[in-house]
This record gives sequence, C-alpha cells and structure tokens, in this order.
Amino acid sequence: MSGLNLGGGGGGDFTAHVRYMASTSSWKMSMEGADNPPVEFAFDQPAIFDLEQIKTGWGVFEMGVAPEWVMDASLSDPAPKPTDGREWKRGFQFNIFSKNMFGVEPTREFATTGVGACMGVQALYSEFEKELPANHGKVPVVKFDGSVSSTAGRGSTTIPTLVIVKWVDRPADLPIETDAPAPAAAVQQQAAAPVENVNIDGDEEF
Repeated sequence: MSGLNLGGGGGGDFTAHVRYMASTSSWKMSMEGADNPPVEFAFDQPAIFDLEQIKTGWGVFEMGVAPEWVMDASLSDPAPKPTDGREWKRGFQFNIFSKNMFGVEPTREFATTGVGACMGVQALYSEFEKELPANHGKVPVVKFDGSVSSTAGRGSTTIPTLVIVKWVDRPADLPIETDAPAPAAAVQQQAAAPVENVNIDGDEEF
C-alpha cells in the first residue's frame, strides 16, 4: 500500500492518532481538524493495544505535509525501500483503544518511524507473542511504565516501557480488519535495522 495518510493535513479523512515524544518521554493526541495542534495527555491508565493487527512498512515524515507510507505486503514480506531520495525509515502502525483517556474518539492510531518507539514496541511484541497462546481471541491491555534512555546510531533517544497487564475480550468498537496475528520476527526486524544520524528528537516524526 502506498501513500497511506495517517492523519493530519492534506486530503482525505482525518485519522485520530497518538504520538510518543522521545525528547520528553511524553505523549500527545490529535485534536479534530488539521488546524488544531495535538495536545499532551497523561498516559496514566492502561489501554488496549491492537497488536494482532499491527502493520509495518517504510514511512517518510516531512514538515507541513501528511506522512506517506509504503506498507509491507505482509509482516513477513517487507516492501523494498523507496529510492526517491527522501528519508524513508522503517516504522509501524496499529490502533490503541481507551474510552477513559481518549473520550469520544476512543480508537487512536499509533504510527511512527521513531527509533525509540520502535524499540519499545519490539519488546512489547515479544511479550505479546509469548502470552498469545494462552489468550487466543483476546487483546492485551498495556500500561506505559515510563521510559529509559538509549543511544541510537550516533545520537540518543528514549524507549517507552510498555507492559501487558491483562488480556480482555475484543471490544465491539475495535473490529478485526485482518485475518492473522503478525509474525514477531517482522516487528523485531525494524527495530534492529541500522540507525543513522538520530538525535534526541528522532521519535517526534509528525
């Protein structure tokens, strides 16, 4: 899939989303409308992470325009890196669900190429895969437990600590759109890719 709009400016439908801010180890959520800037919120309650439907691919984020994505055909069949000269990086996309934190738009897309976020989700997905056999048909409830600093390439970032606290039945408001759980190896691959010229703000891709 090419040119996927993950929300914010440009044409197409607005997609409610969240982002992880590596420089401050904090989170922001979108407000409806392209002219409304995202607002910081406290990720202080567990939320459902729909890791069963995670997607991976190459993303490019440029100031003032909507993100563009070239998505993998499947998580085990990565797309070739685009060669148009822009800074395409490996990233992921999935939904987070919380009525308590997100209110009238409880489903929020989490999509980024940020190094720290990718590393945090890699670790979370490993936990997800280990616990999945005993929890088929359910979805994980995850808490944000702070962050840790890490070097990345020639710079640094922070990695969100994401921990599964329990499994629950899939909410009706979070329907299945794909058929099968993602292979963990594909998620691990993107966080293991070489990193170049990453600074402390590297995860603030929107």
